[in-house]
Amino acid sequence: MPFKNILNNIYLGDQFSLNLIDHQCELKIGDIYYNILNSKKEYNYKNQYFILSGDKMAINMKDSHDPDDFCNDLFVPAIKFLIENSEKTNIYTHCQLGVSRSASTIFIFLVVMKVLPHDNFKQALKKYIKDFYPYMKLNLGVYKFLENNFPFKEIANKMNTNWGDL
Repeated sequence: MPFKNILNNIYLGDQFSLNLIDHQCELKIGDIYYNILNSKKEYNYKNQYFILSGDKMAINMKDSHDPDDFCNDLFVPAIKFLIENSEKTNIYTHCQLGVSRSASTIFIFLVVMKVLPHDNFKQALKKYIKDFYPYMKLNLGVYKFLENNFPFKEIANKMNTNWGDL
């Protein structure tokens, strides 16, 4: 199963590789993880897009081929969580298989952090796959979202937003 150290304290993979690294924070991408975390009723912040509960975050993102199932509001909390925690602790980011939803989230993170090029979507994606995560296999819906929103300025502009206002 795919699993890789991406950058400093950022790890990316599938749900089955979660215990292969010592991590203090977990970013779970998927509607099923959102529903599980929501059932615990213990959280710091919550809306229809995400739940933040201590050192865990779940993003309510479906695995879909429909571009309309994706929006900036799904990615903003994930990128903010990564930025706020990546300097001080290991973060394991995953969806179910680690090839589409979580891989696209880390791609956005690297673009927002200016680790990947900002001027050409296809070049940035090619560099990401070549240099960071060769396991990426995007569904059409998330691919179209990435292509249409690159270089993710709206997401980057919301990084200073308070959690309660997301």
